[in-house]
Amino acid sequence: MLRSLKCNFRGGVWVVRQLIHHLLAVLVLSLTLAGLLESQQPVSASLPPGAKLYIAPMEWNLDRFVAAEISRQGLPMQVVVGPREADFVMTGLYQNLGLRMLSPGHYIYVKIVAVNGGKQVWSAEVRDFPLFFAQLRPRGRGRAAKAIVKKLRNNNLQGRPVGE
Repeated sequence: MLRSLKCNFRGGVWVVRQLIHHLLAVLVLSLTLAGLLESQQPVSASLPPGAKLYIAPMEWNLDRFVAAEISRQGLPMQVVVGPREADFVMTGLYQNLGLRMLSPGHYIYVKIVAVNGGKQVWSAEVRDFPLFFAQLRPRGRGRAAKAIVKKLRNNNLQGRPVGE
Protein backbone atom coordinates (compact mmCIF):
# COMPACT_ATOMS: atom_id res chain seq x y z
CA MET A 1 0.00 0.00 0.00
CA LEU A 2 2.76 2.44 0.90
CA ARG A 3 4.59 1.69 -2.31
CA SER A 4 1.51 2.47 -4.45
CA LEU A 5 1.07 5.81 -2.64
CA LYS A 6 4.65 6.79 -3.48
CA CYS A 7 4.05 5.92 -7.13
CA ASN A 8 0.85 7.93 -7.28
CA PHE A 9 2.47 10.91 -5.58
CA ARG A 10 5.35 10.90 -8.02
CA GLY A 11 2.90 10.64 -10.90
CA GLY A 12 0.96 13.58 -9.47
CA VAL A 13 4.08 15.74 -9.39
CA TRP A 14 4.80 14.78 -12.98
CA VAL A 15 1.27 15.79 -14.01
CA VAL A 16 1.60 19.15 -12.25
CA ARG A 17 4.96 19.79 -13.93
CA GLN A 18 3.50 18.93 -17.32
CA LEU A 19 0.57 21.25 -16.69
CA ILE A 20 2.91 24.10 -15.76
CA HIS A 21 5.01 23.50 -18.88
CA HIS A 22 1.90 23.56 -21.06
CA LEU A 23 0.64 26.75 -19.44
CA LEU A 24 4.02 28.43 -19.95
CA ALA A 25 4.05 27.33 -23.59
CA VAL A 26 0.58 28.82 -24.11
CA LEU A 27 1.65 32.07 -22.44
CA VAL A 28 4.76 32.37 -24.61
CA LEU A 29 2.76 31.61 -27.74
CA SER A 30 0.09 34.19 -26.90
CA LEU A 31 2.70 36.88 -26.19
CA THR A 32 4.46 36.05 -29.46
CA LEU A 33 1.21 36.28 -31.40
CA ALA A 34 0.34 39.58 -29.71
CA GLY A 35 3.74 40.97 -30.72
CA LEU A 36 3.28 39.80 -34.30
CA LEU A 37 -0.18 41.35 -34.51
CA GLU A 38 1.15 44.60 -33.10
CA SER A 39 3.96 44.70 -35.66
CA GLN A 40 1.39 44.25 -38.44
CA GLN A 41 -0.42 47.47 -37.54
CA PRO A 42 -0.11 50.09 -40.27
CA VAL A 43 2.14 52.95 -39.29
CA SER A 44 2.32 56.07 -41.41
CA ALA A 45 5.08 58.63 -41.81
CA SER A 46 7.00 59.94 -38.83
CA LEU A 47 6.33 63.18 -36.95
CA PRO A 48 7.46 66.34 -38.72
CA PRO A 49 9.96 68.61 -36.94
CA GLY A 50 8.21 71.24 -34.81
CA ALA A 51 5.07 69.13 -34.40
CA LYS A 52 2.81 69.96 -31.47
CA LEU A 53 2.40 66.90 -29.24
CA TYR A 54 -0.11 66.44 -26.45
CA ILE A 55 0.74 63.70 -23.95
CA ALA A 56 -2.49 62.32 -22.52
CA PRO A 57 -2.54 61.45 -18.82
CA MET A 58 -1.09 57.99 -18.26
CA GLU A 59 -1.09 55.64 -15.33
CA TRP A 60 1.92 55.73 -13.03
CA ASN A 61 2.11 59.51 -13.87
CA LEU A 62 4.29 58.55 -16.79
CA ASP A 63 3.07 61.47 -18.92
CA ARG A 64 4.96 63.97 -16.75
CA PHE A 65 8.17 61.97 -16.99
CA VAL A 66 7.87 61.59 -20.78
CA ALA A 67 7.25 65.33 -21.23
CA ALA A 68 10.27 66.17 -19.08
CA GLU A 69 12.44 63.67 -20.96
CA ILE A 70 11.39 65.08 -24.35
CA SER A 71 12.47 68.56 -23.30
CA ARG A 72 15.64 67.25 -21.63
CA GLN A 73 16.74 65.40 -24.76
CA GLY A 74 15.80 68.34 -26.99
CA LEU A 75 13.54 66.55 -29.46
CA PRO A 76 12.35 68.91 -32.23
CA MET A 77 8.72 68.91 -31.11
CA GLN A 78 6.62 71.10 -28.89
CA VAL A 79 4.72 69.56 -25.96
CA VAL A 80 1.39 71.33 -25.47
CA VAL A 81 -0.97 71.28 -22.50
CA GLY A 82 -4.21 70.44 -24.30
CA PRO A 83 -5.38 68.27 -27.18
CA ARG A 84 -6.98 71.24 -28.97
CA GLU A 85 -3.60 72.87 -29.64
CA ALA A 86 -1.95 69.61 -30.68
CA ASP A 87 -1.25 68.05 -34.06
CA PHE A 88 -0.57 64.64 -32.47
CA VAL A 89 -1.67 62.89 -29.27
CA MET A 90 0.43 60.39 -27.30
CA THR A 91 -1.47 57.80 -25.28
CA GLY A 92 -0.24 54.92 -23.20
CA LEU A 93 -1.36 51.58 -21.88
CA TYR A 94 0.20 50.51 -18.60
CA GLN A 95 0.09 47.05 -17.06
CA ASN A 96 1.64 45.96 -13.79
CA LEU A 97 3.06 42.45 -14.15
CA GLY A 98 3.88 39.89 -11.50
CA LEU A 99 3.47 39.88 -7.79
CA ARG A 100 5.11 42.59 -5.73
CA MET A 101 7.44 40.17 -3.97
CA LEU A 102 8.16 37.93 -6.96
CA SER A 103 9.67 39.79 -9.89
CA PRO A 104 7.36 42.78 -10.18
CA GLY A 105 7.48 44.48 -13.52
CA HIS A 106 5.73 46.94 -15.79
CA TYR A 107 4.64 46.77 -19.42
CA ILE A 108 4.00 50.08 -21.16
CA TYR A 109 2.64 50.44 -24.70
CA VAL A 110 2.73 53.97 -26.11
CA LYS A 111 1.36 55.24 -29.40
CA ILE A 112 1.07 58.59 -31.15
CA VAL A 113 -1.91 59.30 -33.37
CA ALA A 114 -2.69 62.27 -35.59
CA VAL A 115 -5.47 64.53 -34.32
CA ASN A 116 -6.92 64.87 -37.81
CA GLY A 117 -8.04 61.44 -38.92
CA GLY A 118 -6.75 59.52 -35.90
CA LYS A 119 -4.16 57.62 -37.94
CA GLN A 120 -1.38 56.01 -35.91
CA VAL A 121 1.97 57.64 -36.58
CA TRP A 122 4.27 55.93 -34.07
CA SER A 123 4.20 53.18 -31.44
CA ALA A 124 6.57 51.53 -29.02
CA GLU A 125 6.57 49.25 -26.03
CA VAL A 126 8.73 49.30 -22.95
CA ARG A 127 9.16 46.50 -20.45
CA ASP A 128 10.47 47.47 -17.06
CA PHE A 129 11.57 44.45 -15.03
CA PRO A 130 13.93 44.46 -12.05
CA LEU A 131 15.86 41.33 -13.02
CA PHE A 132 17.72 40.65 -16.23
CA PHE A 133 19.75 37.46 -16.26
CA ALA A 134 19.66 37.45 -12.44
CA GLN A 135 21.18 40.92 -12.11
CA LEU A 136 19.41 43.88 -10.62
CA ARG A 137 19.06 46.81 -12.98
CA PRO A 138 17.73 50.32 -12.53
CA ARG A 139 14.03 50.72 -13.13
CA GLY A 140 11.14 53.05 -12.53
CA ARG A 141 9.19 55.83 -14.20
CA GLY A 142 12.24 57.85 -15.16
CA ARG A 143 13.91 54.87 -16.79
CA ALA A 144 10.72 53.93 -18.65
CA ALA A 145 10.27 57.52 -19.89
CA LYS A 146 13.89 57.62 -21.03
CA ALA A 147 13.40 54.37 -22.97
CA ILE A 148 10.22 55.69 -24.62
CA VAL A 149 11.86 58.95 -25.71
CA LYS A 150 14.96 57.09 -26.90
CA LYS A 151 12.78 54.89 -29.11
CA LEU A 152 10.94 57.98 -30.33
CA ARG A 153 14.23 59.68 -31.17
CA ASN A 154 15.73 56.62 -32.90
CA ASN A 155 12.66 55.63 -34.90
CA ASN A 156 11.20 59.03 -35.64
CA LEU A 157 14.13 61.33 -36.24
CA GLN A 158 15.87 58.94 -38.60
CA GLY A 159 12.81 59.02 -40.85
CA ARG A 160 11.68 55.43 -40.46
CA PRO A 161 8.40 54.43 -38.88
CA VAL A 162 8.18 51.83 -36.14
CA GLY A 163 8.15 48.27 -37.38
CA GLU A 164 10.81 48.60 -40.06
